[in-house]
Amino acid sequence: MLSLEIDSPPGRHKKIWKIKIPLKIKIFLWFLQRGVILTKDNLTRTNWKGSQKCICCNKNETIQHLFLECPFAKMIWKIIFFATNLTQPRSINHMFGTWLHNRHKMAKGLIWVGVAAMCWAIWRCRNDVIFNKMRTNSILHVIFRGAYWLRFWGPLQRDEQAKDALSFISKKLEMIALEISNKGWKHLYCLL
Repeated sequence: MLSLEIDSPPGRHKKIWKIKIPLKIKIFLWFLQRGVILTKDNLTRTNWKGSQKCICCNKNETIQHLFLECPFAKMIWKIIFFATNLTQPRSINHMFGTWLHNRHKMAKGLIWVGVAAMCWAIWRCRNDVIFNKMRTNSILHVIFRGAYWLRFWGPLQRDEQAKDALSFISKKLEMIALEISNKGWKHLYCLL
């Protein structure tokens, strides 16, 4: 059986329950933070006999790898950086710990909605390839799926400014992803 105990500060997971997103996404984030979502390394611990290789890069799939270290995930984080100037967290523990330490409370809430959308998009796209036999798992697919959820979850926010910010960020993510897709990374670096 998988252990639910991890080394984390008390109450660290409480911020997940305060985010204005659907409950099943909060539960997903809680599992992600606890390190128990069913990535291939966790499945192997339950005597699963399938391949442990990542669908994108042929390295062993772990939570850390899938969401942060895979070249695919790193490209998604670069797009997020270009859209928001938000640097990639160093680890899952960093993401749920001190990553947003110096941010304003409202900004933290919006960033958490965005992180939830992108992590959920990565997870769902990965599962589509594995379980639904989708042929491609493109960066654009993940970004557009995440941007869709940002817009969809916007009305759940209490503050009108937060709703507008999520809509703006979702459009910016899509615009940057399309720019990279059409003209490449070098063109984007020239715009900076």
